[in-house]
Amino acid sequence: MRKSDATSAEISNATDIIDNWRASHAYPLHVFYMNLRRIAKKRNDIIVAERLKRLDSIVDKLKREQGMKLSRMQDLGGCRIVFPTLSEVYTYSEKLRNSRIRHIFKREHDYIRNPKTSGYRSLHLIYKFQSDTSGLDIYNNNMLIELQFRTHLQHIWATALETMGLFTHQALKAGKGSNDIKRFFVLISSLFAIKEHCPVVPGTIEDEKELISEVEQINDDFHILEMLSAICVAIDHEAEKKLDKKGYYILRLNYEIRRLRISYFKPSEAEQANLAYNNLEKETEGKPIDVVLVRTASFNTVKAAYPNYFMDISEFVKIVSEYLH
Repeated sequence: MRKSDATSAEISNATDIIDNWRASHAYPLHVFYMNLRRIAKKRNDIIVAERLKRLDSIVDKLKREQGMKLSRMQDLGGCRIVFPTLSEVYTYSEKLRNSRIRHIFKREHDYIRNPKTSGYRSLHLIYKFQSDTSGLDIYNNNMLIELQFRTHLQHIWATALETMGLFTHQALKAGKGSNDIKRFFVLISSLFAIKEHCPVVPGTIEDEKELISEVEQINDDFHILEMLSAICVAIDHEAEKKLDKKGYYILRLNYEIRRLRISYFKPSEAEQANLAYNNLEKETEGKPIDVVLVRTASFNTVKAAYPNYFMDISEFVKIVSEYLH
C-alpha cells in the first residue's frame, strides 16, 4: 500500500488482507462493546457505539506513519462511549480498569489532560483481547482494541472537525489542510477545555477573551461558521423510521450530492454486514462517498455517536456563536 509503483494485483491482494484482518476484530470489539454497555447500564444519556476502522483511514495511516504495521494498529476496532460530564469519563474508565475482565490492559492515552496539538481531546484505553475459549477462536487472542471515553462537548468538537474535513476535502483530523480552519478548531477546543476546567491545547493561552478575539478574527476573514451552518444532507427518513433497533448499520454518505443511505443488519448478521461493508468500500473507491459500519443499540444512538454522517453539527455552531456574541 505504501509503494507508488504497486501493481493493481498487488493492491487488490493487500486490500483483501486488510479486509480479512479488520473483520477478525469484529468479535473482540463486540465483547468490549457489551462490557461498556453493562457499565453504562440503561442510562439514556450515555452513548455507546462500536465501529471498524474505514479502509481509507487504515491505508492513510500505513502511508503516513512509516514502520506502521496492521498488527500494531491499535484502533482497527474501536468503541466510543460519550458522557454528559467530565467526572464520569474518569469514573467509568476506572470502573472498567478495576473490573474483572480477562483482557490485558496495555496503555492509556489521556488527551484530555494532555490535548493533541490538533485540539483533539479524549481518553483512550488500549486493551489486548484474551479469549476464554480454546480451539479455532484462539486466533482472536492478542488483537488490540481501542476504547474512547469522551464528554459530550469533546464529542461535538470532534464530529464538527470531521464534518468540515469531509466537505472541504481536507484531512483536518490528520493535521492536514487549511491552517486557518485548523487554528479555528484548536481555539474552540481550548475554549471548551476552559469550560471543563482542563488544560488548554498547546500553542494557545488560558485567556478566554483572547481566545474568543482570535476566533472572531478568523471567522470574520474566512466565514467558517457560515460554512458549517450551510452543510446539510438529505437523509432516507423512511428507512430511519423502520430501522430504530439494535444491530449493525452501514452509512453511505455521498458528500457531493449530500445524500445519506442506510443499510441495516441484525445482530446475528455480523458476517454479512462485514462482507457488505468490504464490497461497498471497493465499489466506492475514488468516489465522493464515505462508508462506515457501526453497531449500536438503536438508530438514534447511531445518530448521536456519528452525527458527522448526518451533518448534525447545529449544536457546535450554536455554542460557538454564543461565544462570539
